[in-house]
Parts: sequence; structure tokens; C-alpha cells
Amino acid sequence: MKKLLAPILGACLIASSPAGASAQPVAPEKQAELAEARAIIDVMLPPSQRQKIFDDMLTTITNQMRQGMQPEALADPGVNAIVSKYLDKMVEAQKPLLRKHVPAMTEAMATAYSNEFSLAELKDVHAFANSPSGRHYLSRSLALVSDPAVAKVNMAVMADSQRLILTMRDDLKAELLAYFQAHPEALVKHEADAK
Repeated sequence: MKKLLAPILGACLIASSPAGASAQPVAPEKQAELAEARAIIDVMLPPSQRQKIFDDMLTTITNQMRQGMQPEALADPGVNAIVSKYLDKMVEAQKPLLRKHVPAMTEAMATAYSNEFSLAELKDVHAFANSPSGRHYLSRSLALVSDPAVAKVNMAVMADSQRLILTMRDDLKAELLAYFQAHPEALVKHEADAK
């Protein structure tokens, strides 16, 4: 279960960043765009609140995952207690990892914005960000994952996803077992790599 849930949470957090974002050197002619993008990110994710924003999002997504799990699996009090304890521990273990990567994530977002939008567009967005409505919109946009309407859909998606993964898991397991039986050297290498 640990191998299943951790990537899902990671994917949820990555999904909050623009696709393809990576912190790479920016050409001198792109410095103005990057400065505007960083200013926008500072409104969206104020530096003094960044870690709390990401921690809150992690907790929210984990709680939605917890609520979206198959009710029949969690009907047993023992299973429920084990899964709940695991999810609580996972959130606490993920927080230091987030703390480590938040600076790179936000810089990657700024880089992606500077690559995607022109200087004029970024200046327009920055001007909007500095308005009361813009500041409120951008500072709360990531928090919308906790809105009841969004949470309801997220929980339904997670429940359906879990059912799909469980259905497909047995097929994957059978295919891997057949492969390892046909290629024992691959199994030996896989077991050595897993250690």
C-alpha cells in the first residue's frame, strides 16, 4: 500500500506545478520574464507561508484520499486504524521532503511561466496580482483543493482510481510473474536492485 499511496500523493502535488517545469539556467534576455514570474509566484505562494500552504495541501489531499477509499475495505475497525495511522505517518514524513523541494518547485514554476508567457503578459498578470482581487485570487488558488465541491469530486476520482488500480493489479502481478519465470536473471537483478 505504501508503494501505491506515496506516488499518488506525489503526483497530486506535482500536478499543482506547471507541466514540464524545471529549474534551469535562464538566458539573459529572459531575465525580465523570470523576474515578473517570480513576483507572481510570491503573490501566489508568499515566501513566509509557502511551507504551510504545501503542508496544508498535502494534508487536504491525504484526507480526501482517506475519505475516498473503498468503504468496504475500511469498514473493519482494525484495517481502518492501520490505514489511518499509515496515512498520518506518511503526511508527517512527506513534510520534510516538501520543505527540501519547495524552493526548487517554486523556482521551476517561475521558470515555466517565464517560458510560457511573454514579458507583456507577465506584466499584465503581475498587475492583476497586485490588485486586491488578484492577490486574493492567486493566494487562494491552490487552497481551492479543499473546497467541498472540489473535495467531493477528488474523493470520487480517488475511489474510482483505487478500484481500477486494484482490478489492474492482479493482471500486472500475473504478467510480471510470468516474465520473471521466463527470465530468472531479470528477477535476480530486480531483487538485488531492491536491496
